This record gives sequence, structure tokens and C-alpha cells, in this order.
Amino acid sequence: MVDSPAGLRGRASVWVPAAVIVVLAILAGIVLSVQWAAETRAEEEYATLRAGHVPDSVQELGAVDARLFETSGLAVASGGTFLWSHNDSGDEARLYLLDRTGTVVSTVDLAGVDAQDWESMDAGPCPGGEAPRCLWVADTGDNVRRRDILTVHVLVEPNPVPGDPRSVEPVGRLRYLYPEGSRDAEAVAISPAGDFVVVTKGRSPDIRLFRLDPDAVRRAVAADEPVRLDAGTLLPLEPDWDVGRVVTGAAFRPDGEVLAVRTLSEIYFYSWPDLVEVAPPCFLGTREPQGEAVAWDSDGALLLTSETNGKGPGLLLRVRCGGLGS
Repeated sequence: MVDSPAGLRGRASVWVPAAVIVVLAILAGIVLSVQWAAETRAEEEYATLRAGHVPDSVQELGAVDARLFETSGLAVASGGTFLWSHNDSGDEARLYLLDRTGTVVSTVDLAGVDAQDWESMDAGPCPGGEAPRCLWVADTGDNVRRRDILTVHVLVEPNPVPGDPRSVEPVGRLRYLYPEGSRDAEAVAISPAGDFVVVTKGRSPDIRLFRLDPDAVRRAVAADEPVRLDAGTLLPLEPDWDVGRVVTGAAFRPDGEVLAVRTLSEIYFYSWPDLVEVAPPCFLGTREPQGEAVAWDSDGALLLTSETNGKGPGLLLRVRCGGLGS
């Protein structure tokens, strides 16, 4: 049977879009390959440059429990035996209690809370004196920079013991706005004195640290009204996605004198409150699939968690850097 001209035209109308799709797919693959090669070259060159700034020691404690597929925040639990963590977006408003191998031993739900884009957490003083110690859970992620008001939920730290799932109600929340438009942030820290600190990720041309002193924090939580941050402090970190220099976590040393700010591949150390760099950056290289959270252990070591991705499962690491202790 011979196809009619109309039939040939109809078949061509199917062939042409299919061919276009194939060509576009090939071009996209080429672009991604070139981009991946450029990033790999940049990472290798940067690793050579930073070879003298590797950690003093690295201990792999274990793979993070599969339920924490995107571990994004970390805090040492009261008593020091366990750790608190949580997922990024896509999970319930839930904290996970981990042992020192990265295994989940209990969960705690935050009653009445929606988790939009949880990116960080810390432990510190309760703003109203409700208890000696609270957990601060930061819903501060904003990849597309469209959120006006960001929220940090505050709850009295539950008893950190293994057991059945529990539910608690937060005792308050800190809501804030940036002074000039929206920013993405994955690093929130609470000082032992009660200062609130947020460090932006670096999706804009700079990386900036914003702070509220303890009195301002108490007033903002008590009023439950959004507080506008001041202009902040420009950190001497130039964002560079090719080498992983975007901020994913921050934590105060237990004595409150040093603030650690981590990126995907490094940890920077600043004195508090004057923000002078007190040690060379600690270069982690490719030790983690995707470096995310940081917390100080009681003896001055740093605990790190990373997200699971195509490079492997997320890890719980314990590192020492630059001779810094508490």
C-alpha cells in the first residue's frame, strides 16, 4: 500500500517533533557534561589549593539513618549522649533523636506546626526562661527567594531518651524579615548567651550574617510579631557553587567565643562577637556526599551531617580542625 500525500504529511508531523526532542535531549546532555566537567575541574583545582588545610582528624561515626534522607540541622542533645536532627523540606514537622552512630532512636513531632523548608536547628537558652534549654528549629529556606517572613520555632528540649514517638507543643516562635528583600538561609545558631544568628547561603552576590541580641530575641518571641533585621555583616566569603562555597550550617563553640560557619566543603571560624577569622578554613574536600549541618561537641570537636545523594548515603562525621577546642 502506498501512503497518500496527506498520510506522509501526518507522519512527518510526528517525526519532526520527535527528532527535535532527541536533538534537544542530546544538547542538554552535552551542556550538563560540560558543566559537570567544569565543576569537577574547579573542585580538583580548589582541593590542590586547600591541601594544607585538611582537618587534624576525621572520624566516620556512621551513615545517617535512612529516615533522615536530607538531614539539614544538628544539635547535641542535653547530656551529650545523643543528637537532634531533622529533614529538609518534604517531611513532617518532626525532630529525630540520633545515637552516635547516626541511628534514629526516637522521634518528636511539633504539634500545630507546618514544616515548609526546615534548614537548621540549634540548642540554646529559652527566650522567656521557660526552662534552662530550648531547641530552635529554623524554617528559613527560600531557594527562590519569595518568602517575606521566616520563622524559627522554639520548644523546650524534650527528654533525650530512646523510646516511642512523642509530640510536643512549641513555647514560642521568632519571626523575622530581612532588611532588603528575601534571602535564602540554611545556617541559624543560638549563642550560649541567647544571641540569634542567621547566615545567608550565598544565592545573592554576598554572604551576610544577621544577628539579634538576647533582649531583642526575648521581645520578638514574646510579642510574636515579625522583627526586621538590620543591615547585617558582610562575611569575607565569596559564594562559589563550583567549589561548594555556599553556607549550609553554623554553630557556636560551647564557650560562645567562636562561631563555626560551614559550607558544602569547608568550615570557617570567627571570633564572637567581633567576627575576626581565628583559624584557617578547614577543608573537607569530598569526604561528604553533600555537607549540611554542623554542631560543636563538648570537647571542641565538630560533628557534621550530610545529605544522601547520588554519591552515597549521608554521613555522621566527627572532625578536629585548626587546633580549636573549647
